[in-house]
Amino acid sequence: MVSSFYPVVGGGETHARLLCKEFRRRGENVFVLTRRRVKESPVFETVDDIPIHRVPPSGVPRLGKYLMLLPAFLTLCRRRNDYDLIYVCGLRILGIVGVLAARLLGKKCVLRSESRGEFSGGFIWNNILGETTRPLLKVLFSGPIRLRNYFLKKTDAFLSISGIIREEFEACGIPPAQTASIANGIDTETFQPVDAARRLALRKQLHLPEDRFIFAYSGKLNRGKGLDFLMQIWPKWMAAHPNSALLLIGGGRMQFLSCEAELREQVRTNRLEESVLFTGYVTNVNEHLQAADAFLFPSESEALPLALLEALACELPTIASDIGGNRDVVVDGQEGCIAPLKDEKTWLGLMNDFVTQPDKARQLALKGRETVCRQFSIAHVADEHLKLFERICREGS
Repeated sequence: MVSSFYPVVGGGETHARLLCKEFRRRGENVFVLTRRRVKESPVFETVDDIPIHRVPPSGVPRLGKYLMLLPAFLTLCRRRNDYDLIYVCGLRILGIVGVLAARLLGKKCVLRSESRGEFSGGFIWNNILGETTRPLLKVLFSGPIRLRNYFLKKTDAFLSISGIIREEFEACGIPPAQTASIANGIDTETFQPVDAARRLALRKQLHLPEDRFIFAYSGKLNRGKGLDFLMQIWPKWMAAHPNSALLLIGGGRMQFLSCEAELREQVRTNRLEESVLFTGYVTNVNEHLQAADAFLFPSESEALPLALLEALACELPTIASDIGGNRDVVVDGQEGCIAPLKDEKTWLGLMNDFVTQPDKARQLALKGRETVCRQFSIAHVADEHLKLFERICREGS
């Protein structure tokens, strides 16, 4: 159960779809219960052999996940003979429905936190860096969050996808025996490196500049992703390296935090149309990454970013911001480079190193893919999920 799923494209949505697809490939019975975010989406459809059930409401981006609680609960009750375990991806709101349905219907439940602050309540009163910036909201909502958490702790297991979330669970009093750690996973066959000839062919196919050094970013064009920082340093980079391009892979459509319109306006205002390229939402993210030379990921907060894993799997030399989720993937100087948030001098210096020291960049890229294939392939992640689910169901039998 997840508040957002296909056709919405993002890290959480992509991971949920990949995981379900892998389960179905192995013959497991699974269906997705999600919100019908737009009226154009059917109430029911099958995608990648995955049955998808959508409940109202459509629209209302901020309130939608709250208003779907009752329809989701009723659907779980109606379909109670179709499942043994409820896996909730994003526990802040839907966790209540998952635990309630599981307790009433005699099912098992696993709650997964998609981002920092979901369990502690920091998503209400903290900024994206985890700092308390709305103390009045903390006073008002601390009580309701404690009450919610008392109920959520009746779940069978909590799942953390990164160290920072595991630490949050521990700080909130969840016993280690009730917590499992399983990272996000990606399709390392789809996201794989290509040779120079294929890269050139992809640039022609995707109408990208063939002779420029292309830095790519992939993900939602949302506030908090550090894209304002990229726009800030890009004119300075271009002044010294005019034969470059910045490829922004993704969009902000249907996202409350979207900053896509502002980014496009900044590009127009600063006359950067020739060097800053927008793809919008695309289904061939892998090909756009494979057409690039390096990857920039300046996000201000991440649990465990799929976009970073995908870029590393494509053997792109990578610079990532110094935040918890990124550090779970990249060791500075091994899989890539870790740079302080919004430190212009460091970021520009590392970007210059990638251009002027290709052999060093290549070694980082090779190590990056090796780590992703070993620790973050969707096959490995699916194995870990199934072991957890089977253990929980076995303990209750």
